[in-house]
Amino acid sequence: MIHAIRSLVCGIAMLALLSTDLTGCHFSANVETMLSSPRLTQEQEQIYRALERAVGSSINLKYPNSGDRLSAFTVEDLDGDGSNEAIVFYETPKASAEENALRFYLLDQQENGNWRAVSNHSTAGAEVECVRIERLGNHSRTNLIIGYSMVDGAEHTAEVFHYENNSLVRTLSVPYTHMDVRDLSGDGNEELLLITAASHTTAAMASVYALDATGTYYQSQLALSNAYTEIAQVAYGSLPGLAAGMQAVYIDGLTGATTLQTEILTYCDHMLSLYYKDSVEQLSTARPAGLLTTDIDGDGELEIPIQTLFYGYSSNATGETPSVFMTNWYGCRNGVLMRKASSYCSVSDGFAFRLPQHWEKRVTVCIEQQELVFYALNNSEKTEDGFPDTGAALLRIAIEHDPVAASTMEEEGYLLLRRENGISYLAKIEAKTGSLAISRSDLLFAFTYFT
Repeated sequence: MIHAIRSLVCGIAMLALLSTDLTGCHFSANVETMLSSPRLTQEQEQIYRALERAVGSSINLKYPNSGDRLSAFTVEDLDGDGSNEAIVFYETPKASAEENALRFYLLDQQENGNWRAVSNHSTAGAEVECVRIERLGNHSRTNLIIGYSMVDGAEHTAEVFHYENNSLVRTLSVPYTHMDVRDLSGDGNEELLLITAASHTTAAMASVYALDATGTYYQSQLALSNAYTEIAQVAYGSLPGLAAGMQAVYIDGLTGATTLQTEILTYCDHMLSLYYKDSVEQLSTARPAGLLTTDIDGDGELEIPIQTLFYGYSSNATGETPSVFMTNWYGCRNGVLMRKASSYCSVSDGFAFRLPQHWEKRVTVCIEQQELVFYALNNSEKTEDGFPDTGAALLRIAIEHDPVAASTMEEEGYLLLRRENGISYLAKIEAKTGSLAISRSDLLFAFTYFT
């Protein structure tokens, strides 16, 4: 088995060598290096040796899956005494079936620079998701925040510790689906935000934890109005009317197998509030999964995408050619959604084209031979077959994976809007005069690529 693995790695290494030679880069590696763990720094080596003396040599280091701290070693002054402490995540194969194999050890750096093992700790998961070192609220203590997940990645637990009197004190252990540390209220202090998806027994929930001056948690919990089974995204943005520095929390969550919805929260005076939710008086934010809330126009405010049929199409359209949907982008004003822009949006191709204002209700789009073709709309009334009555072609947008074909298209008058990951996004203005004409600058301004 080992021989087979080494043979596979050798093949990968040879391909890497060949590819880098062709591009003029230099690459050197050997099989032992590629099979080994990341090289430890001198300080990490010292910590590791102290850990071995405490628990033995049969250990495997464990690394966080996300965040800024991706090392198995977290080295920080946790108690503010001027010397560092270390948290090391590891697994031991000697753990029994009843024990959690994932553990972490706390070590303290002595005045002579040596490391002393202080205490061994069990964990609340099988994988380390993330590690944060933060202050919470207006208390000065430094907090160690660890996110764990189980093997299947479905269940998560956040734990918060602080170090005092040679002891690591756990002050919080709560489940979560999404975790972040952020200044939500704009007061200069950060809070711990946890979003939890709905389960068979509990509703979807948002929670915020912050410390007061005595080290006691302010806790605010809010049941979300939507039964989110999964959290697709949590985003932050300013809103007109909010206090300076306050950030609204936009939650995009799955409410069905392929349906996404959004609600907006705010946090002020240690209280979470629901700023926007779908209701009978409002447009529903329900839309296909993948259409995430984003700042579509670059004005610093987030917009929620909601789909309708494009101008000229009706729901009873027949034939092999499908109806085309328009994605409208809504900002929020005092709890009410306001449309800010309309667009053609492709999640799979990663772009949106916002309709210029003078195209509103006067232009439609068709998909022809793998191109988007925008046409003048002759009649806003629906035709019998459910498809638009089109006039002159105004603009073509093409997505080309072949660089040779893309170069040819540029020679034929197409403008390269963007090239990303070997894919070329091109457009050709067909109508250069008339009331529906657009300029190159209009075209470039209207095109948005989703990174």
